[in-house]
Parts: sequence; structure tokens; C-alpha cells
Amino acid sequence: MITDTVAPEVVLPGPRKSLRALRIVAAVCGVSAVAQPMLAGLYLSGVIDALFPHGRNGDAISVFTLIQLITAIIFVWRGHGRRWPLWASLAIFLAVMVQMPLGIEGIVALHVPLGVSIVVSQVLFTVWVFRADAGRRRS
Repeated sequence: MITDTVAPEVVLPGPRKSLRALRIVAAVCGVSAVAQPMLAGLYLSGVIDALFPHGRNGDAISVFTLIQLITAIIFVWRGHGRRWPLWASLAIFLAVMVQMPLGIEGIVALHVPLGVSIVVSQVLFTVWVFRADAGRRRS
């Protein structure tokens, strides 16, 4: 008697190590991004000395977003993860690179709304990388 047997579907593993690294970097970057408006708020409420840590945290965010971009490249290239985290990381990094000179020059009318956009984008990005479907392999 002949029976129809179906070969089991081969499921390729999704990104593991690169996703873990991206999660760590995104979390660090997210915490730093959320701290930034708090430091700005201290300065605006009259604590003049808060401008220094706001600037140094901005420097740290520029480094963290660059590391996040590199990690996202590895996530896509080596881990075969989805491509959009790479583009989102690039957009966040570029926004930070525009943000810094705006703050240094005191162009608050652009610095504040761009800063809000960066924080919201980074938080949403961080939430996504911790979701279960972030580990799915791209098709």
C-alpha cells in the first residue's frame, strides 16, 4: 500500500545573535534618548548645570545610534533579519546628526520637535526589536 508522505517543511532559523545584539544596543540607545528630554527639562526649569550632561548625553546618543546602525546592518546581512530595521536605524542616526548642530547653534524651533521625533522613533524601534516577530527570518 502506497501512502502519501509529506516531507517536513524545513524552517530556517531566524536571526538570533544579531537580534540579541540589536536588542541590547536599542535598549541602551532608547534609555539614553528618553533621558535627553529630562535633562533638557532640568535646564529649562533653571538648573543651568544640566546643559552639560544634556550635551554629553547627546554625544553618547550619536555613538549609540551609529552602533545601532552597524548592528542593524549585521542583523540584515548576516542574520537575514528584515530590512526595515536597517532603514529605521539609518533614519534615526541621520536625524541625530542633524539634531546635534541645531542644539549647539540654539535653533530651538527645530531642535525640540526633531528631538521629540527621535525619542518617539527610538522608543518604537526598541519596542519592535523586543517583539517575538522581530526574530522571523525575511523571506
